[in-house]
Amino acid sequence: MVNSVKFETVRKILCLVFLFFISTSLVEAQNFLSWRYADRYFSLAIGTGKAAYFGELNKPNRIQTNLANYTLELEARLLTRWSAKIATGMYKINGADFLAPDSSFNRQRNLSFESWNFESSLQGVYYFKDYGGDFFRRWKTDPYISAGIGFTTYNPKAELNGKEYKLRDFRTEGTSYGKVALVIPAAAGLKLRINEFINFNVEVAFRYTFTDYLDDVSTVYPQGTADNLASALSNRKDEIPVINTEAYDQLVAGGPRGNPDNNDHYGFINFKLEIFLPNNKGPLLQKPSAY
Repeated sequence: MVNSVKFETVRKILCLVFLFFISTSLVEAQNFLSWRYADRYFSLAIGTGKAAYFGELNKPNRIQTNLANYTLELEARLLTRWSAKIATGMYKINGADFLAPDSSFNRQRNLSFESWNFESSLQGVYYFKDYGGDFFRRWKTDPYISAGIGFTTYNPKAELNGKEYKLRDFRTEGTSYGKVALVIPAAAGLKLRINEFINFNVEVAFRYTFTDYLDDVSTVYPQGTADNLASALSNRKDEIPVINTEAYDQLVAGGPRGNPDNNDHYGFINFKLEIFLPNNKGPLLQKPSAY
């Protein structure tokens, strides 16, 4: 009888200990989940900057001096050093042979283009520092690199006698090409913390493309066309004096117009403002103490 009473007492104590352990664990789990839910793993960035084009019509490889790039990005933190982002935007690139050195082949060729393009990409982002565990306790400086895959539109245009023309429509090299190209984006940047909610980001980006027609120049002059306007847009050497006799004689039907061995590329220097988005229905700029 005594032993059974003792056993029953021990059983009740063990049950109470077990229940206490379970209830404590549930509270801790709830607190952990609440912390995870409250933290801001998503951010939105908007930015602008300068563009650079690398192709046949940019002999000096100059960065465009005007603001020629606008971007919008949504980023999600996935792991302590990894995140993913969707980026979309528009940019302007241009090039002109009149900027090439005097008496050069390019200067005598005398071609030019301008193009407003749209791009979109999915990129993985790697941070060199571990995530601090709370968005408002993040690093004051946070360097990163990124790479991914995307696409860009392209629509090179040129002006002739005061009117702008879409060069694709005139098949200036006797061949047609698409409106969209695959790109591989790569970038390196630095995030600077302004306050709990906002970063100022500086980024240098490069876009490797799979087309040589961002500028409408790639191969050779066409063998001939009955369209006088197409011919005038294709070969513009006679719009300037003969400054390079050897080049002038080569700029004929079947002669070199571009370099098909190298595709065109472009890049950016970007400046962005990034804001961290709440995961709940709370205010956008709710103070961290509310968590």
